[in-house]
Parts: sequence; structure tokens; C-alpha cells
Amino acid sequence: MWGNAVATEVASATHSSTRDSIVTLAAMGVVACALADMTHEALGHLVVAWLAGVRIVSLSTVAIQTVGTSRWVAAAGTMANILVGALSLVIFNRVDTRKGLSCFLWVFAAFNLLNSGYFIASALLGNGDWAAVIGGLKPEWAWRSALGAVGAAAYAGSISWLARSMARRVPHQFALADLPRLVTTVYLAGGAVLTTASIFNPISPKLILISGVGASFVVTVGLLRVPAIVRRHMAATSQVACEPIPLSIGWLSAGIVVGIVFVAVFGPGIHFLV
Repeated sequence: MWGNAVATEVASATHSSTRDSIVTLAAMGVVACALADMTHEALGHLVVAWLAGVRIVSLSTVAIQTVGTSRWVAAAGTMANILVGALSLVIFNRVDTRKGLSCFLWVFAAFNLLNSGYFIASALLGNGDWAAVIGGLKPEWAWRSALGAVGAAAYAGSISWLARSMARRVPHQFALADLPRLVTTVYLAGGAVLTTASIFNPISPKLILISGVGASFVVTVGLLRVPAIVRRHMAATSQVACEPIPLSIGWLSAGIVVGIVFVAVFGPGIHFLV
């Protein structure tokens, strides 16, 4: 069992009362969620649309608008998230970095990998990127069922991989008792910035719910299960004192700048000449 890879120690050790800075964690959540969204919309949809010769009308936090459609363009957003998320988590697992950078890599990987929830959303609701990918294919019920099954497997696998990866850093870099606070903070901060940006989208108010609330708070809700999974699968470990993530002016500044640009510029969208 992968939990056995974590070194066991005497459980009576005292847990440090020093906590990670919630301000720094929130800033990381804002930056990670905004970059994951741009991975989806810009690196995925926009780049593939450009390569495929599909004319691009606008780019915003909720979608790209194009003249014409393409299954490849529709699929590219989620696939970009999965590839970038997987690469980020591989780096997290293989490169020993400072706690702050490690935390950001893990959070960024999480926001990307959990975009696999789009498979499930499209299968259940019959709209969105993957509904466009399978649109016109018959029988519809079979394709939607297969899409939902793939999505459920990918989403569950992503949560499991994120938990296993984090467990390898507990208790030496991250304290098990602090994980709920960490994931809740980045979840709320990321969801807040994506939902706020969606309010200004140039396409439809409906996208505030679908591509704002849905793409943030709903799609990434599995992140909140990670601490419980780590705890359940780990052997008894000491609650050792971990170096806390301090209040960082750098991360705070990055969170403010990225948040403002994301909401004020990419929220209303960037329009291209057609």
C-alpha cells in the first residue's frame, strides 16, 4: 500500500502551532486557478484553433468564440489541462523544492487535473466542450455514457494521484493536520476569482453559473476530499513541526496583479479582428 512508503515515527511528537499564512495560500490559489483557466482557454482552445485555421473572435475566462466549429478545438482545452497538470505533478514528485513552491506546484496541478470533471459535466448536461466533441455521433446515449465513465475514472484517478503525491511530503514538509486548511483556502480563493471574472463575460449571463461557479467550485470540489484520503491511507505518523509558509509579499503581489488582470482584462475578453 502506498501509505507504507511514508516513514513511521512516534506519534507522541508535538505538532507545531505555527500555521501556513492563509494570505499566501489564498494568493497561490488565485494564481494557480487563473493560470489553469488560461491553460484551458488559451493554451488549449486558442492555440489549436489557430493551428487548425479556425478564425478566433474573442478570448475570455469562460470560452473562446470562433467562426466555425471543430471537434479538435473543443477537445483541446481539457486535454491541455490534463497534460499540464500531469507535468506539474510529476515535477512536484521528482524535484525537492522549498515548501512554498512545492505547494504551488501541487495546487496548480490540482486545478488542472480536476478539469477532467468536464467529461462528466458534458455527459450529464449534454452541453459544453465534450458535448461538442461527440455531437452528431450515434447512438448519443452510448457516447454520453462512455464519456461519463471516462470522466469518472479520470477524476477519481486525479484525486488519488494528488493524494498519493501529497502523502509523500507528509509529515516532513506538510503537516497532516494542516491539509484541510490548505485545500479549503486555495479552493475558495480560486473559485472566487474565476466566478468573479465570469460575471464580466461577453457571451451570456448563463456562463456565470456554468463556466464560473460550475467550472470552479463544482468541478474542483474533489480537492476537498484529499486530506481525508491522505489520512485514511497513511500509517500513524508523528505530527512534527514543519516549516510554515510565511506571509509572502511576493505571492501577495502576484495574487493581486494576476487577479486584477484576470478579472479586468480576460473577464470581459480580448477581441480579435475577424
